[in-house]
Amino acid sequence: MAQNCCWNRELDSLERCPNLAAGDEELLFNQKKRLIERCFKCPRFFEDLNDLRNQGESSAELLSIALDSISDLRLERQTLHGELEVRNREFQFLHEVTSTIQSSLDLDEIISMALTAITAGQGFGFNRAILLLVDGQRLNLNGYVAVGPRRLEDAQRIWHEIEEKHYSLQEMARLFYEHKMISEKEKFRDLLELLSIPLSQGNHLFIETLNGSTSRHIYDLWHEPHIDRRQVEALEVKEVVLVPLKSRNRRVGLLIADNIVNRRPIAQHDLRSLETFALPLAFAIERGALYEQLQEELGKLRDAHRRLQQQQEQMVRMEKMALVGKIVSHFSHSIRNPLMIIGGFARSLSRHIPEGDERRRYIESIVRETRKLEEVLQEALNYSESLHPTFDTWDINQLLTTVYGSLLEDMDLGGIAARFDLTAGLPQARIDFKQMSYCLRSIFTNSLEAMPNGGELTIATRREENRLVIEIRDTGPGIAPEILTHVATPFATNNGKTSGLGLSLCSRILQSHGGDMIIANSEKSGAVVSLYLPFTWDEGEAP
Repeated sequence: MAQNCCWNRELDSLERCPNLAAGDEELLFNQKKRLIERCFKCPRFFEDLNDLRNQGESSAELLSIALDSISDLRLERQTLHGELEVRNREFQFLHEVTSTIQSSLDLDEIISMALTAITAGQGFGFNRAILLLVDGQRLNLNGYVAVGPRRLEDAQRIWHEIEEKHYSLQEMARLFYEHKMISEKEKFRDLLELLSIPLSQGNHLFIETLNGSTSRHIYDLWHEPHIDRRQVEALEVKEVVLVPLKSRNRRVGLLIADNIVNRRPIAQHDLRSLETFALPLAFAIERGALYEQLQEELGKLRDAHRRLQQQQEQMVRMEKMALVGKIVSHFSHSIRNPLMIIGGFARSLSRHIPEGDERRRYIESIVRETRKLEEVLQEALNYSESLHPTFDTWDINQLLTTVYGSLLEDMDLGGIAARFDLTAGLPQARIDFKQMSYCLRSIFTNSLEAMPNGGELTIATRREENRLVIEIRDTGPGIAPEILTHVATPFATNNGKTSGLGLSLCSRILQSHGGDMIIANSEKSGAVVSLYLPFTWDEGEAP
């Protein structure tokens, strides 16, 4: 029998067989393996087999049948090997995606990765994915986000961009998360709103699927009785898959996937892969949602802690201020009594000393200085009293005329005229009468001192929206620009005569009343002080 093939011989070198190459040294001595992997593909082997059959060898027929069976097995083996490779790639893909979503705590980042994996060509390959999530109150199944094109032109543009730029799955997910999440929500906003339904609607297709924990492959949505026709029209497809997302029997959401663009039928293995992916996705989404809730609660806790700290600090400040007030009040009263006696004696002496007497000048100096000391003590007392205001409703026009009346003598002596522009019928303000009287008196006094050669003092009131305005204007030289910005700070003074506490304390009083004080120079001449106060709404007057 001619032997065209080396199938039944031992070989001592690779050159003896045309089907052997470097790396096949093992096949030189393993005839069985060489027969299956090389000889069955060699034409010389089949020439030898035909020679045996022609020579009437019975074993040749059996060998031919065996070879056919082996060929079928080899083909089946190759098919299984191909499927195994596909499943292995799917497993690696699922492992990669699952590892990514499990490593994140950001809900939108998790969802971006998941929906990108579902719609990407190197992923599950669906044209569109829609995610519905159970809300925090567990009352509704709401449309959260959708991914995919709405028109064929969009699909072609997106697919061309992906193919051209060779994006990896992670790159596509990151781009979607950072740049497209908000726009995709807006693009599908009408669809997401239409697909949202109450969880109490138990006979709806979506809720049935979510409650039943079993995925659904719907071949024709129009034949489904338990879904709103408007929702079917909005989806624009017949075939969809519905995959429930559950975590420890807790309903998380529902995933809807379809091939709206290419209309490719959905294979069963695609649905099985999606079901496999749904479990880790549900866990990741629930974890991300819980983390968001935790961050929100932590934010509330931080706010509460900050408010508590502020209240504690306020209490400490109030205790310190109360102590300061008591000390100031004690010393003021202790000093005021002997000071009044000294001032009284000095004034009494000045009345009995003739005008030309040298001693009169010294006595008048004592009177002036004791008056200054009395003013300083009064400001200190007013400061201590400002720590504990007592509020009541008052007519600000009446308040102004009362304070003005107490300064008539000083105005007459200074040659200062007054002009009133008081708006009648103003709402009443809730104020501490004593504090506001002091505040107005301090402003009037500053204005009088700014006009040593006489002038005019204009006092006006009006209403601006939800505030009352008191405006006091003088015709003095105004306030120097370098002082104007901090004229209401303690001990700032424009005339060198006052102690510098008046306007500072006045600003503090206005703040405690929920108001404000603005000091500016007039366009013509002099200074303008504007006081803003909230007012009390009359019964029946809408705010």
